[in-house]
Amino acid sequence: MGVRVHPIIVLQPQFKPMTCSILSIGDELLIGQVTNTNASWLGDQLTSLGITVAGGSTVGDGLGAIVGEIERLAATSDLLIISGGLGPTHDDLTREAICELLGCGLRVDEAQLRRIEQRFAERGLALNERSIRQAAVPESCRTLANNHGSAPGLAFAIGKCRAYALPGVPMELQGIFSDEIIPEISPEEGRIDRKTFLMFGIPESAMADSLQELNTLLDDALTLAYLPSFGGIRLRAMRNGGGSEAKKRFNALVEGIGRMAAEWIISDRDETMAQAVGRLLAERGLTLSVAESCTGGTIGMMLTEIPGSSSYFLGGVIAYANSLKQGMLGVDERDIREHGAVSQQVAVAMARGVRARTGSDLAVAVTGIAGPDGGTPEKPVGTVWIAVAEGEREIAERFQLGRERNTVRVRAANIALNLVRRLVVE
Repeated sequence: MGVRVHPIIVLQPQFKPMTCSILSIGDELLIGQVTNTNASWLGDQLTSLGITVAGGSTVGDGLGAIVGEIERLAATSDLLIISGGLGPTHDDLTREAICELLGCGLRVDEAQLRRIEQRFAERGLALNERSIRQAAVPESCRTLANNHGSAPGLAFAIGKCRAYALPGVPMELQGIFSDEIIPEISPEEGRIDRKTFLMFGIPESAMADSLQELNTLLDDALTLAYLPSFGGIRLRAMRNGGGSEAKKRFNALVEGIGRMAAEWIISDRDETMAQAVGRLLAERGLTLSVAESCTGGTIGMMLTEIPGSSSYFLGGVIAYANSLKQGMLGVDERDIREHGAVSQQVAVAMARGVRARTGSDLAVAVTGIAGPDGGTPEKPVGTVWIAVAEGEREIAERFQLGRERNTVRVRAANIALNLVRRLVVE
């Protein structure tokens, strides 16, 4: 059986989808070479708009597979978001699949071609045919401006389903979705309420038990989702429709969470731990430096991922070897010899040392055994000492964070930032 050619439908500027599917395209996703962050990002964005993500799939770079999956998902959804396959190489086949579905050819989008020419000129590169190919779009599609890359987004319809095809590069996908698609699919004003808390220091099951009485407020219009990670629990309260009565229950739910879980709430602004701590430092005009051993720069990376973090994060030292702890941070060799590199004395000395050398208001230091080797009966794998210093005030605590190397590092980094927060707010 051949591919059914779908009629061309004029897309109205405003659209109120209820269900959506996400199609990710690329062999690199199937074989695990690239993590599919686009699907998770899109799912979060769509959910925040009150759109139910009803399904999704990943296919490789095969024309038949792409065509078949677009048809299958479009048949059961109001909205379909496609990512990937719009690049300049021979295995980028999303355009050809859309042309086959709509029974049309390709045309050159002059506006996107000018963007491509400008991008190449700004970088001092010679324009080539492969890059020009990214300005070719199916004749039956409306193009969506890509201000971050070469391939424009595409808008079209398959039966009653509105579809958008976006480049697979995360920055480009997020830019087009935010600038072009959200204005078209956003629900009417006042339909959606959403509040996301960041909780830290309590297991998910214990949190659910502590908030159990709030479950009487929940129904199809009002939901409460627990999203655990090494950085804490994101607790998302959401209202999707339901009128004034549901809005009252939503307000009661948010108030109840704030009252019943106050001791564990880090933020009520849908932030990561690093964002919450960074905002706190910026609000109070404080600066921070770090001394990292077992975390290997994880804390610094988490902080510098945030735009504007240079206003409060001065930098730090990755002192993995004991010789660097002594030479760069001033740790006393006797403390290492008598107590070990993973000890309260060394953690405190590291925090004091990096604070003195950078001139920061606060400093945090981490030293531990991330594994899989190096543990002892007294200090098994996962043992971590964390210290925070601010003048005369200091915190130093020992933690046992498991046996998996990356788990230990990420948990330690988040705990370290939380200790910084504790010292600032106490």
